[in-house]
Amino acid sequence: MLSSDEMNAYFDEARFEWFRLEALSSYRTAVEQPRFRAYMAGEPYDPNAEPKGWYEEIERRTGEGIAYRKVRIANGPLTDYERWEFEWSYTPTERRGQRTFVLDRAETPNAPDLPHYDYWMMDERVVLRMHYDDHGKFTGAQRIDAPDEVAAHVRYRDSALAASVPFPDYWNAHPQYWRQNWQDTAMS
Repeated sequence: MLSSDEMNAYFDEARFEWFRLEALSSYRTAVEQPRFRAYMAGEPYDPNAEPKGWYEEIERRTGEGIAYRKVRIANGPLTDYERWEFEWSYTPTERRGQRTFVLDRAETPNAPDLPHYDYWMMDERVVLRMHYDDHGKFTGAQRIDAPDEVAAHVRYRDSALAASVPFPDYWNAHPQYWRQNWQDTAMS
């Protein structure tokens, strides 16, 4: 299994695409927890708490021509974590060049058959299958580079993108998930 640090070389070697399929309903990373707690507590968005290094990397690499696309699988209604992720993570990463798409299975008739795990794919050359424990904590990544397995993941990517909608469109069509609206409802 590869650690987060060991995965960095694969990002650095990519020349035209980073693709991510995100399938879990929540993740538990130490760097996200303070921001998630602040979101759930109704605190204002703090740009100083952003993961600046990651955001700068997205801007730099997309500025160099790397396409960074992500498909987020959701099973509507969104979990607390997903609402946070959509509002406080995807919104700023979209501004920096990441393109996120949402495939909400609850709203997608005949949704494609996709893996029930997360993966990164770099340049249709290598897949990093992500592994998490039962609480959503990352435990390592498995490198997949057999041509037939990579080709299967390319097909997953293409099917997921074809069935999903751009994040801004999804988010604008679902104001019930905006924190200001669900907090108002919860308090009344």
